[in-house]
Amino acid sequence: MKIHTFRKSLLLVSAISVVLGAPADWAQKASPTLLASRNSFAEKTITVPMKTDRWLSNGNATFTADDHAPDGVLAISKGPVDVKGLTFRDGAIEFDMYMPDHGILGMRLRAQNRDNAEALFFRPQKDCNTSPDCMQYMPLEHGAYEWDLFPEYQSSAPIRTLSWNHFRILVMGRTMRVYVNRSSKPTLSVDHMEGGALSGALTFGGPAKYANLVIIPAKPLSAAAQTVPERKDGFLRHWKISTASVLASVHDPKLDAPMGVQPPYASMPPDGKAWKAITAETKGLVNFSHEVGSAKDGSVISLAWAKTTLVSDKAQSKTVQIGWVREIWVYVNGTLVFSDRNIEGLPAAKAADERISLENGTFLLPLRKGKNEIEIGLDDNLPGNTQHYGWGMELKIKDSAGISLETEKVAGQ
Repeated sequence: MKIHTFRKSLLLVSAISVVLGAPADWAQKASPTLLASRNSFAEKTITVPMKTDRWLSNGNATFTADDHAPDGVLAISKGPVDVKGLTFRDGAIEFDMYMPDHGILGMRLRAQNRDNAEALFFRPQKDCNTSPDCMQYMPLEHGAYEWDLFPEYQSSAPIRTLSWNHFRILVMGRTMRVYVNRSSKPTLSVDHMEGGALSGALTFGGPAKYANLVIIPAKPLSAAAQTVPERKDGFLRHWKISTASVLASVHDPKLDAPMGVQPPYASMPPDGKAWKAITAETKGLVNFSHEVGSAKDGSVISLAWAKTTLVSDKAQSKTVQIGWVREIWVYVNGTLVFSDRNIEGLPAAKAADERISLENGTFLLPLRKGKNEIEIGLDDNLPGNTQHYGWGMELKIKDSAGISLETEKVAGQ
């Protein structure tokens, strides 16, 4: 077994070189947040020994010595194991990992508990170097891994199965860069992590082995440095979203699975405490997993509503691109204008590998002159699963000439 070993000074230089010494083509793509972090690394390096007293496990971890890993090897049979007494916010994380040849496993950063964290997951397979889903970032919120809401943050990776691999992860504010096996360019670039916390615990998962874990903390960025200006790109970003209710289901003989019953327009909650105003996430996603959550029982179907008001200068129809996961119903001024399904693992799944995408659907949005109420019902139906994953939607108007959100109209008066 060959495992990489480190010297403190070399590791510090290595971490800083992610910002200072990266190739020019990466520097052009790097976010301002990462480029601004060049002087933020602290001198103190934290080495985490693979010893029982430094980890929190539940009988799923063993610790062994190895000549090539001076601080030992951690073997996790399954499930999570936490670094004891560590709160991670920003900085560099480096470690070696013995990758199995199958399964889904990974690590969690800034973990608040078992249900909420930033997650970096691996799907080891025969040729990760050409498999587009070998590695993926996703938020873990309310116990749901939102892999299906963030397809843009998955990639191939030069990972060797049944072998040791070296990982270097740089986190600054909402940005993350992942380097695999000492690659000169990021294997995975995340420009805006969407989890709910900026600091928390560090957790590793199995089945896998880990060695040579070193952390280099960095000075936190200011709130202003992490602010992302709202994009004017046609996405509807300002909504009100309701609390969830249980949706009745009926067995679909063609799909051989329970499907949600179309919720009547009149069943939408009245204005009041059941609603809250939200702004879509950076890419235009209305993330129901984040805002509402799901039932712990995967067989329970939750329904929630999102609504907004568009003002049109005349009667007209607009072409809309819509992405969603699970089952969706779109009402305009009380009339159903679009409904469909995108359910992973069934013929009801859409393009884009059963994930959310604007390729999921297109329809005409009929608008009358003046105010138009857009109401969308969405459920988290995932038949045959013991747990729920991400659910959400994104809606983009291709040509927004002559229309505006009611909030924008009021603000301009």
